[in-house]
Amino acid sequence: MSDFQEKVKEKIRQYSNEQYLDGYIKNEYLTEDGDADIFLKIHNAYEVFDSRTAGHQLDVHKSIYDFINHKMAMLDNDVPINLHFLGYHFTDHEQGMIRHIMKEHYAIELYKTQKKFNTLKNKIFGLVLLGIVSFALYSFVYFLKDFNYLVEVFGFLFTFSLWEAMDRFIYVLSEVRSEREAITQALLMNIDFDSEEEPEEDI
Repeated sequence: MSDFQEKVKEKIRQYSNEQYLDGYIKNEYLTEDGDADIFLKIHNAYEVFDSRTAGHQLDVHKSIYDFINHKMAMLDNDVPINLHFLGYHFTDHEQGMIRHIMKEHYAIELYKTQKKFNTLKNKIFGLVLLGIVSFALYSFVYFLKDFNYLVEVFGFLFTFSLWEAMDRFIYVLSEVRSEREAITQALLMNIDFDSEEEPEEDI
C-alpha cells in the first residue's frame, strides 16, 4: 500500500466519526445555553431583499435561505437557533420586515411539508389496506379450482402493496418527518440585529 493511500485511510479514521463532528459543532455553533449561533455578515440591505419581489410579495433573497439551510444541516433538529445579522445597521422597520418575511416563508414551507407528510401517510394506509384486501382475496380463491391466475394476481398485489408501504414508512416518511422538524426549527429561529461586531475567534 502506498503512503498516499495510508494517509487517505488515516484522514478517514480521523474525521469520519461522531467525536470529531460533535467537537466541530460545539466549537463552531453551540453557546453555553445549548443554543446554536449562526452569523450572517451583510454589507447592505440589497443583499437581503430579493429585488425581483415587491409589495406584499416582498421576500428575502434565496441565497439567505440557502446559507441558513447549509448551516442548519450540521445541527440536530432539536437545537434552538439564533441567527445574527452582522455588519449593517438595519432600521427598526427593516428588522420587522425581515423577521416577518422569514417567519412567513418558513410557515408556508411547513404547511407544504405537512401536506406532503399527510399525503404520504394516506398513501401508506391505502397500500396497507390494499395488501389486506388482496391477502383476503388470495386466501379465498386459493382453494377454488380454475382460479390459478387470480391467485397469482392477488398474491402479487399483496406482496407489492405491503412492500411499497413498508418502504415508504421506513425510508420516505422518516425523511419527510425530518424535513418537517428542520423547517419547524427554522420557523422558531430567533433573529438578532443587535450586534454589529463579528464573533471572536478562538485561537
